[in-house]
Amino acid sequence: MDNFNYNRLDNNRLTFPRAIFCLRNLLWFLVAVFFVWVVVKSQENVVPWDEADMILVNDTTISPIFREFYKCVKPKLAPLKGNYQNFWYDFTNVISECDSLEAYTALDIRPSRNRDEIKYVAFPRKNENLTMVTLGIGHDVSAEIRLRELYPNIQFFGADPSSEINKNLYEKSLGGKYFQYAVSDQNGIDDSVVLGNDGYVQQKTQHIGIDHFFKNIVQKSKIDILWMDIEGNEYPVLNQLHHDGNLDRQGVKICQLNVEMHKDLSNLQEMKLFHNFIWKVLEDRKYIFMKPVFVKWQQFRFIRLFIVNIADQECTDLYVK
Repeated sequence: MDNFNYNRLDNNRLTFPRAIFCLRNLLWFLVAVFFVWVVVKSQENVVPWDEADMILVNDTTISPIFREFYKCVKPKLAPLKGNYQNFWYDFTNVISECDSLEAYTALDIRPSRNRDEIKYVAFPRKNENLTMVTLGIGHDVSAEIRLRELYPNIQFFGADPSSEINKNLYEKSLGGKYFQYAVSDQNGIDDSVVLGNDGYVQQKTQHIGIDHFFKNIVQKSKIDILWMDIEGNEYPVLNQLHHDGNLDRQGVKICQLNVEMHKDLSNLQEMKLFHNFIWKVLEDRKYIFMKPVFVKWQQFRFIRLFIVNIADQECTDLYVK
């Protein structure tokens, strides 16, 4: 019988662990490569702070609430700047990460629900009479009624181009004052999207500029709470809220608002308007936005936002701790 070669067995014993060792090293190498790739890719989306950003976040004259908001939101939105479509579709996911900032504990934010959404209100810290305006009543005042139950000292003003259902709801159910207008940026007859018994239709209606509506119809220079769902007219109205906008020049202050912002089905124009509005808000240092919701309804897409004025002292004295 041939002698067994024990050297071969010893060689096999050495080769097998060596193979395992090499495989383990290869796996660790691949993990390291993947980690480096992730870091590099993440750095591609990081936009460095420029000098203006550094000055802003260290400016003690700016509201500390705005500073913390800006520090969280600006770096998240910067990689999307200029890409209107990505900005529109990614916006709510990106900024919702900033909704739990410690600075927001200075605000007593409470929800008020209607049939299909939640409105938000920064509650006053002292007992004062408030002015609330609803632009676009939409056959539903349940959130306004709930708000009145929580805080009775509110005077309500509502505008909607369709008096059908809306007038009775706002005046009899809520006890507010109703006006049959489509509030926009102009006076005169123009197209409006109106909610009727059979859904939304486009009609010619009476428009009124928001500056004229506040100063001459509501006759108030401070609107404590504004809820706005005006089917595409929101962008020309929102542009008047900025520093040196028409409302700003006339001394009208909006302390807080819930707004629904729409997107045209066929082109990017309203995506661009939304993009430009958000960046102007960051530039103005006057408002913060939070509680974003991206809504899909049939073929339509829109974004709901809660926006709070943290710059005008008439507002901040009332609801900022």
